[in-house]
Amino acid sequence: MMRVSAKEKSRKYFNEHRNSKLARGGYWRHDYRYALSAIGKIHPKRLIDIGCGPGAFLTLVQKKYPEIQLNALDLSEEMAAETRGRLLPTAIVTVGDSENMPLEDSRYQAVTCNMSIHHYPHPQKAVNEMYRILTDGGCLLLNDMDCAAPIRWCANRIFPHLPGGDVKMYNRAEIMEMVKQAGFKKIEYRKISPFSFQCIAVK
Repeated sequence: MMRVSAKEKSRKYFNEHRNSKLARGGYWRHDYRYALSAIGKIHPKRLIDIGCGPGAFLTLVQKKYPEIQLNALDLSEEMAAETRGRLLPTAIVTVGDSENMPLEDSRYQAVTCNMSIHHYPHPQKAVNEMYRILTDGGCLLLNDMDCAAPIRWCANRIFPHLPGGDVKMYNRAEIMEMVKQAGFKKIEYRKISPFSFQCIAVK
């Protein structure tokens, strides 16, 4: 039997579950407010959300900061379509792989990635791409799961058996190393709930 890759599993799962509570970000709205606050301090002209899902986060950005040019990227065609339908016509939504983005260099002042990096088989490639598409002085806002070590250990053994293409929950040291390896210089990591973190890094 041919082994299905994590990317193929993710694409299939999210294409089929575009309207689920999980897909629509219902579980992570607590975390979104931290990113929204940071965006207010950055004042980006262009922002892109990587692994945008159905646009739950970007709809909040659009409401709070209508002056920002919004962009989005997702591997799932259905999620990209959902995002496109929820945002203003000026938003640019791209179907693409976070590890090999079909996007220009040095284009965005802010890159956000919410609860997505644990789906990436090669997360360093994705973080490198996030660095590439940021302007000098641009800011990465990375948010994902962060649990106690025993919970993370168990989760990482269960992930390969889940249908959504989950790959790995990374610890603080691993996230910090990825961001440093990509070239970011100013990095801040903080817990924002018992189950999640926010990493802010400047190019």
